[in-house]
Amino acid sequence: MKIKKKLLLGFGLLFIIVLIFGAISVYYIKVISETANVTLKNNYKTLTFTREMRSVLDENDLPLSSGSANVFDQALQKQENNITEPGEKAATDSLRQAFTSLTDQASDLNQKQQAERNARLQLKQIEGLNMHAIELKNEYTHSTVNKATLYLGSTAFITFFILFILIVNFPGFILNPLRELADGLDQIGEKNYDTRLKFNTSEEFTQLAEAFNTMAGNLGERENDNLTKVIAAESRIKMLIEEMRDAVLGVNEKQELLFINHEAKKILNLGEKPVIGQSVLELSKDHPLLKVILENNDHESPLKINQDGKVLYFQQNSFEVVVPNLKTDLDSLQVAGYSVGTIQILKKTKG
Repeated sequence: MKIKKKLLLGFGLLFIIVLIFGAISVYYIKVISETANVTLKNNYKTLTFTREMRSVLDENDLPLSSGSANVFDQALQKQENNITEPGEKAATDSLRQAFTSLTDQASDLNQKQQAERNARLQLKQIEGLNMHAIELKNEYTHSTVNKATLYLGSTAFITFFILFILIVNFPGFILNPLRELADGLDQIGEKNYDTRLKFNTSEEFTQLAEAFNTMAGNLGERENDNLTKVIAAESRIKMLIEEMRDAVLGVNEKQELLFINHEAKKILNLGEKPVIGQSVLELSKDHPLLKVILENNDHESPLKINQDGKVLYFQQNSFEVVVPNLKTDLDSLQVAGYSVGTIQILKKTKG
């Protein structure tokens, strides 16, 4: 899967969860608000009306005056227009009948007192119904708040969990392959062309690993080809040197014997023992003639050498091997040379 697709899935899921979180919040806020509004609009208004009517009965003696009866009647009319709970209409109708009897001029004092008791009873009934409704709505509101808390808490936990996964895994998802790539490039820099990478995190890194492996394989093949050419050239040169009648030996920049043919071994009395790679300074201790040859700077005069009781003369030629050293300096390319050793050739001549 591509990195872009994984990012879209991760952040897309996070975005959807945040939307759900917002939708749940708005829904429950709306439900709680509507419940509170209905309670305030209906039940608390009814309690206000019943309190006004009860105040009329508490503050006035029977029979009620026209003003007190008018205040009671106005509150009762408001209550009749604000019936919301089951059983409230029957109690309100009974209250209207009791008020009618209470204000009937033909009723005697006992009938008015009975009507007052009945009115108080209906007021108590109406108040009880609305108080019970308020308790139920309050319980419903608490239940709604608890549900909202549960849902919002669950959504917040899921959101945090997804964010935690993204925070913990995503840096490693990117950085680990990059670190492996850097290590692989270091191995290539050290000419370890067998290094291979394998990424399973995304299609992009898989393609990068394939490109890296192809590059490493091509570099390895090219290095093997070049090494084969160098070895072949070295073998040809050794064969050519070995077939020369002149004595030839080579010393590298570390003062180690690089090559020597049979004629040179014979002159230096080295026999057939392996000497390639040995220090010429150490060899000179047992074979002083080698030191003479290496330190001889007079190439005009023949070199006199005693060999098998005979005095032989050799014309010595010395060649310093200089190879180019290409070095980039800022924006310019500097070409310099440095010595990698010398080649000594001894050719027999007449004294």
